[in-house]
Amino acid sequence: MTTATEKYYVEDCLRDGRAVVIRAVHAEDKPLLQEAMHHLSPQSLYFRFLTPKKELTNKELIYFTEVDFLHHVALMVSVKENGQLIPAGVGRYVMANSSPAATRAEVAFAVGEEYQGLGIATLLLQHLTKIARAAKLEAFTALVLSDNKKMLEVFQHCGLPMETKSNSAGVLEIVLKLT
Repeated sequence: MTTATEKYYVEDCLRDGRAVVIRAVHAEDKPLLQEAMHHLSPQSLYFRFLTPKKELTNKELIYFTEVDFLHHVALMVSVKENGQLIPAGVGRYVMANSSPAATRAEVAFAVGEEYQGLGIATLLLQHLTKIARAAKLEAFTALVLSDNKKMLEVFQHCGLPMETKSNSAGVLEIVLKLT
């Protein structure tokens, strides 16, 4: 069954005015995601995966690209440069469980180094919020390292009510209310 989210495609603009396309991630995006890993610094990779990482495994590539758009939604932002679309970032949410009564989803982002600070994670969060609200989700959760200031700023300025809990390992659990 195809959902409207599977065909998600919108045009938007970055803070600097550059045009971007935000679209659903699909199975054929595996090479793009693997290549995008090479455009992330070791620190960005650590912030995203909470562990040192250099490459995605085949199993991870399948997980990140073969999404059902019901319990797992993934969007990609591509920047229009010289007539081409260049992948710049990915955002996703994964529901805490596949129960029809599930009301929360974990949200995560990765943005290429050269595109950080332009509002890509913010755009992704806005579009994922729209999709999640249509799916009747009540909250996003996120695990964020306490020194990941950029991601914390995205969440603090997104306009959604936010709760933060910290643990002894320096990881913050963020809850963003969608209702």
